Amino acid sequence: MMKNSLRFIALTFGVLAISSASLTAAKQPYTEKLAGRLTTAEWVLETIMVDARSTIPRNLLRQAKGIIILNQYRAGFIFGGQGGNGVLIIRNPQTGKWGVPGFMTAGQASFGLQVGYTEVNNIYLLMTDEAVSKAYSGRFDIGVDAKAVAGPVGKNAENFDLFRAEVLAYTASSGLFAGATVKGGWVSVDDKANRAFYNTTYSSPEILLSTWFRLPPPAQPLMARMSAYEAE
Repeated sequence: MMKNSLRFIALTFGVLAISSASLTAAKQPYTEKLAGRLTTAEWVLETIMVDARSTIPRNLLRQAKGIIILNQYRAGFIFGGQGGNGVLIIRNPQTGKWGVPGFMTAGQASFGLQVGYTEVNNIYLLMTDEAVSKAYSGRFDIGVDAKAVAGPVGKNAENFDLFRAEVLAYTASSGLFAGATVKGGWVSVDDKANRAFYNTTYSSPEILLSTWFRLPPPAQPLMARMSAYEAE
């Protein structure tokens, strides 16, 4: 009897602890959640760059006019779905330097028999001004609104024709052949998140292309890592 009582008390405290943690997470300030998305983007960049099968050649990173870093998932039973979020960073056409990161949402519906959960981390280099404009102007279907191909890695970049595609795709999973056509789903700028994070009424394009917004502390590690990879 005593053992059962102790088990019941332990179970009760366990449930209360989980409930308390859930409530704390729910009350987490919105800007802190956004800072967490920046940390995730930094992790995605690191994951792709340290793997020889997916690392982005530095010369292509330096030539990119924009970059989208996505952390996505696929989940479902029978009717599957893909969602996630990420950041968009644009190189200022006047200064040639990266601007502040903006937040994006992502997703792609799919149909067919599928069970389980899969995390997918992708980076898309936007190689043209047109691709950048499409990315921040509204819903952007990668591979539909702009031609997207799997980007080259290692020595394959030396003879790669940069003008074949507006978007170069890199993923943490292997299996993509350089130049293979890619359909990456859709992404859209998250105006609510961008306005909240930068505490402004400006729209996403104005924030991303500006030269007057200071880089907030939560965004500094991501941008420092970007600069480091670009300089190597």
